[in-house]
Amino acid sequence: MNNTGELSVGRLGNSPGGVAGRRFQAGRARALGARVRVDEGLEEKLAADVAARKRGARRKLAVAAFLVAGGLWGTAFLFGKLAFTELPVSHVALYRFVIATLVLLPFAIVRRRWPSLRDLPQFLLTGFLIVPVTFMLQYTGLAWTSATSASLIIGTLPPMLAIAAAWFYGERLAARGWASIGVSTLGVTLLVGLPGSDHNWAGDALVFLSMIVVVAWVLLSKPLIKKYTALVATAYLMLFGTLTMLPVALVWDGTPRLQMSATVLASVLALGLACSALTYVLWNWGLNYVSASHAGIYTNLEPVVGALLGVMFLHETLQPSAIVGGLLVIAGAIAITQSESKAQE
Repeated sequence: MNNTGELSVGRLGNSPGGVAGRRFQAGRARALGARVRVDEGLEEKLAADVAARKRGARRKLAVAAFLVAGGLWGTAFLFGKLAFTELPVSHVALYRFVIATLVLLPFAIVRRRWPSLRDLPQFLLTGFLIVPVTFMLQYTGLAWTSATSASLIIGTLPPMLAIAAAWFYGERLAARGWASIGVSTLGVTLLVGLPGSDHNWAGDALVFLSMIVVVAWVLLSKPLIKKYTALVATAYLMLFGTLTMLPVALVWDGTPRLQMSATVLASVLALGLACSALTYVLWNWGLNYVSASHAGIYTNLEPVVGALLGVMFLHETLQPSAIVGGLLVIAGAIAITQSESKAQE
């Protein structure tokens, strides 16, 4: 009986029906495997779509951060003018960066990144150029000239940085880059060439000179930013800049006064919190999701916002030639940043 049963099973396995059964099972297994592969592919595509949407959302937030930062930098000229009604320029600069340092330094401390002894001289020199040198020149110029004129002159910075990069790092400028520099230079000439009722050559020249200093400390800070990250390096540069600003303020204008009107106090707080600390945090956060070359385009908001606020709230005026000059400066800055952006794509 058992032998017969075994023989029957063996015959059944070799029968056409048994072969068909095995083929059916194999086909079913292949179909299930294909279905699994399709499902896995759909899951991967869905995950990629979700990641792309997240990147897109973060890029939009980064652009918003750049827009806010560029706009806030433009308001610094208005707040500076308001603060100068009661405070000397050195005290305004000191208060601004004391506040900014108190906000930014904890970011570096939390990350437990400390300047090495080897880098201390570079931190000290760069911080000295950032705060006392740049802002004593810029604020003194701003006190003499109009906020509108000063803010438009700030628009010369992108072309000047492009020239410095070509000179010191051997970066080649295309014809569009050199044309942008020429347009910007012509704009500055028209902007300051005819003194109006609100600005003068000396003040404009000091603001322009401060831009040359900015180019110098940007070049000096690049290796520090690469080594320590932008946020940490900025925090320490603010700290050393503020420490070197203190003796300058004491010698220049004496002990800083604490009594000031509500308007001036609000202006000083805005300079330190909004125009310095918040802008650097927003800018550095945005750089995590957008390249620096693309981000540079949004710095062109600074002269535009500064000029508009000067006209609207300080009732400053511009000669027709200065308006044309300011537009040329802004156009040159936009063109050079777009050229850099395309070169890095």
